[in-house]
Amino acid sequence: MIKRSRQDFENPLISEELLMINNNNMEEKAKKKKVVQEIFSDDVCFEIISMIDSWFILNNCSLISKQFFNVIKERSKLVIQFKKKFTEKRIELLMKSQFMNSIVNVKFSRKLLDSIEQAKFINEMKQLTSLDIGGNQIGAEGAKFISEVKQLTSLNISYNQIGAKGVKFIIEMKQLKSLNIIGNQIGAEGVKLISEMKQLASLNIGGNQIGDEGVKFILEMKQLTSLNICLNRIGAEGAKLISEMKQLTSLDICYNRIGTEGVKFIREMKQLKSLNISGNQIGDEEAKFISEMKQLTSLNTYKIKLVMKKPNS
Repeated sequence: MIKRSRQDFENPLISEELLMINNNNMEEKAKKKKVVQEIFSDDVCFEIISMIDSWFILNNCSLISKQFFNVIKERSKLVIQFKKKFTEKRIELLMKSQFMNSIVNVKFSRKLLDSIEQAKFINEMKQLTSLDIGGNQIGAEGAKFISEVKQLTSLNISYNQIGAKGVKFIIEMKQLKSLNIIGNQIGAEGVKLISEMKQLASLNIGGNQIGDEGVKFILEMKQLTSLNICLNRIGAEGAKLISEMKQLTSLDICYNRIGTEGVKFIREMKQLKSLNISGNQIGDEEAKFISEMKQLTSLNTYKIKLVMKKPNS
């Protein structure tokens, strides 16, 4: 077993180098035909691994024995977050790792990538189903690359300036069930394209200036059960259209302009379980209406501006 320093345990983001050391170490052991007594069954090893952070698994558990190494490689579904800037060496080591097909979920920290080229190793992660690449300014070209990762079912591509041009690539991802495209300046043209993604169950399209006109396109998405449409200049007319989406169980319509009339439409959504109506100007009577939505299990009314009616003189 390789001796580890305290610093190694405190810095999970050196794992790419450790993966290569680990791979070589296990191969050497195999060549020398060392017999390792298996204290636990593979099932027990897997249960132990399932309760541990993915980086810790790669840095430490894979070094315990050949048995643990194989269980991780064959059974584990790893969730990895990258926090440090990439170098050519780090990318090369990642590409050679034997654990690439054990990774199912990847998150890149904001402002981490200098270009989409640094993330192209994810194409080698054949089991990857969830990707968060938000806040990395990858643009339309980056969206084109991401669209080639065909097995993704969940994608967060928020704050990347992909525009309507980038959306044209994203809509080709027919397997997606969840899409977060907040803050990408896609406008009404972009939301019209997204409305073609009939398979989506969850959509976060906040901060894209789609207006009431854009809501008309979302209305066509019959599979949606969760919708975040905050910061989109939605008025009472948009709220009326949204209230017709009877399949929605979660709605975030915060920081819009739905007013008192818009609230009257929203309160008719009897199927809603979760509602965020923060940052909207409503009347005290409409606030009472919301309080009568007894089916809600989650309600956010932060920074609602109540418009109080003057008492009759």
